[in-house]
Amino acid sequence: MKKFTIKEITSTPRLTPAAKEWATDNIDYLNKPMQLFGSSVKVEKGADKFSTYILYMQPANKVSALTLCLGAESAGCLLGCLINSGLLGKTAGQNAATKRTILFLMRREWFFAQLLKEIDAAERKAQRTGIPALFRLNGTSDIDFSELIKQRPDSQFYDYTKLLARVSKNTLPNYDLTYSASMYSKQSKRALRKAVQRKLRIAVAYNTKESSGETLRIPSTFISFDKTDLRHLDPQEIGTLKRKGSNKKERHAENQKANSFFVTETNQEEFQQLIAVKQLAA
Repeated sequence: MKKFTIKEITSTPRLTPAAKEWATDNIDYLNKPMQLFGSSVKVEKGADKFSTYILYMQPANKVSALTLCLGAESAGCLLGCLINSGLLGKTAGQNAATKRTILFLMRREWFFAQLLKEIDAAERKAQRTGIPALFRLNGTSDIDFSELIKQRPDSQFYDYTKLLARVSKNTLPNYDLTYSASMYSKQSKRALRKAVQRKLRIAVAYNTKESSGETLRIPSTFISFDKTDLRHLDPQEIGTLKRKGSNKKERHAENQKANSFFVTETNQEEFQQLIAVKQLAA
């Protein structure tokens, strides 16, 4: 891979000013080899069935001058993004995600070749261990990777997306997509209703951890998507996720909002009304 220079970084239109500053301050780290795929505690819960490989980049416009998450604005999900929670939210996780994003934006040919190389290595490992490999290219982004996925038709890929059209139009047999719902805007609520009518698999995040003192509870009628991340094994139903990377004070403030990425105490009745169309369409 061609090494980055300060001149190249400062002159590129592809990065935000903050990303340029980070890159110039970390030019030696940026030029070191790195592995693109990572993992998480959640996916490790399903490690007895699949070895899951996830690509984590910086979402929306945190690094890229053009958003990497086209649905982020209408969904209002940037502040609640997974990139801010757990190990991803720590300095090492943030630096790695930033570096991957810069490599994607400025070394695209190398980036895709490296991804395919790591996919092939994972498949060879799967043959040795007998545990199938599973790949999620949009761990914290929402990019159309369909052309790359077509190059590995025997590998299984999956993603969440806030773009309803991407789910509805997906025809790749080895690419499983789950629609990620939001209660943030009129546009996202309309899309949720359409997703329900089309009987898609839908993931919805509740603004709760269901810890002591929290009154917002997730109805037991929904399946949990927190147990594992093996979405391609789930039925086409609504599944729930608890909010990550937050404290009680933040969740209490969010629960006062009707327009939120999350299902909150204020909008939970409206959410139930939106998904009630499921019974009408059945």
